[in-house]
Amino acid sequence: MNIKDSSYETISPTALITSYPRTFTDIPYEKDIFKYLKEHCDCKTINFNKELAPEIEARFKLINKLLDKSKIKQVVELACGYSSRGLIYSNKDYNYIEVDLNKVINTKTNLITSLYGHIKDNHKILKCNVLKKEDFIQIDNYLNKKEPVCVINEGLLRYLNFDEKKLVAQNIYNLLSIHGGIWITSDVTPKKFITSQNKAISNLNNNLTKITSRNNTDNRFEDINHVKDFFKELGFELLEVHKFSEVKESLYSVNNLNIINNNINQTLEDAIVVIMAIKKEK
Repeated sequence: MNIKDSSYETISPTALITSYPRTFTDIPYEKDIFKYLKEHCDCKTINFNKELAPEIEARFKLINKLLDKSKIKQVVELACGYSSRGLIYSNKDYNYIEVDLNKVINTKTNLITSLYGHIKDNHKILKCNVLKKEDFIQIDNYLNKKEPVCVINEGLLRYLNFDEKKLVAQNIYNLLSIHGGIWITSDVTPKKFITSQNKAISNLNNNLTKITSRNNTDNRFEDINHVKDFFKELGFELLEVHKFSEVKESLYSVNNLNIINNNINQTLEDAIVVIMAIKKEK
């Protein structure tokens, strides 16, 4: 497969789309981050929607909850976008490596140094195409070989076809083969979630398709069995499945701002985060 970074840069604006709803949460740094992005990025073609806040907040907080539970202190976040997770966990003395394509990485590096003065030594922000094996070798150079790794991604695989998903999974497999650890992702949500998401936020997926040319229903998993079978073939074992609704009580956008209705509530029921690890030989 001929992998050109420019072919995937169209996905990058989705990082702006998800940054805005995080301003309606109590997630640290997010208001400052979006303010910077609005001042320094071209947002003219972006449709921002606060109705996304419960979904995006739940995704963020559930992944954090599972990361905390794992006790793994070394993290690689793929397609990090403008999320504040790297800032939060590097301040907790995690070895935190976040990667994305060139435009996002340049902007993120500038915004952190502009807003907060410097990037900590234990916080690496790297240009990386997650489909490329050689880029994962670069990531590995910044990891402690004696410690396990938690790989995280949210909002990446949905824009990739199944051949591309396979390449990403193989690269993650190679990384976990060296270090051990787990893979936490929300990017395997089955097709039924798109139905509930379309009811909750009208035109969202149409807009994502126009922006990225990659938001294709054919690229989604049919159901949880499809998820299990796909990743089993690649050497992974699905350890846990969690619904977004598990963290509903902690959602500031829901409980303090009352951004909720029956359709949004259904998205929290249908969206999932899974934990995977390399399948153990019997």
